[in-house]
Amino acid sequence: MPKQILNLIAAAAIFPLLACSHAQAAPDVAAPADARPQAVRTPPRAELTPAQEYQADGQAELDKAVADLRGVSLFFELDQATLTPEAEQRLSAVAEILGRHPELQVSIAGNCDERGSGQYNLALGQRRADAARKYLSDLGVADGQISAISFGSEKPKALGHDEQAWKQNRRDDVSAHK
Repeated sequence: MPKQILNLIAAAAIFPLLACSHAQAAPDVAAPADARPQAVRTPPRAELTPAQEYQADGQAELDKAVADLRGVSLFFELDQATLTPEAEQRLSAVAEILGRHPELQVSIAGNCDERGSGQYNLALGQRRADAARKYLSDLGVADGQISAISFGSEKPKALGHDEQAWKQNRRDDVSAHK
């Protein structure tokens, strides 16, 4: 028995030494500062230089402008490419944003419901997109900031086959890009 107790005591004394043998080595303090990995740290807003703060504010404003242009849809009556007063109001807001941010561009995608031939729907979708494009241009938006395309009935918003779905699909979608 005494031999077993001695073995247990020896194992208990050696075990902590073995457990520590896998620990990470401390970094070499003598290594040059640029050789050691540095964590990239963004300074708190209070530590930004005026130029950095101006850039951060500008980027935040630009991000908000792009977000405001997401999900803008203009709706049309059956077989019409005439902008409604509500569509004109939404386009006025788009024009205001584009005026403040000439670096932004928008694409206007004309869409139709499923009724009508493919060729007719493509032409109607283009007339709808062109109507929105012309309205923005008349409000002073630079032509280089606006593009117009038609998807006809190829990209429906609503998949139903009733008046409610058709209303959702007779639209222009405005999307922003830098």
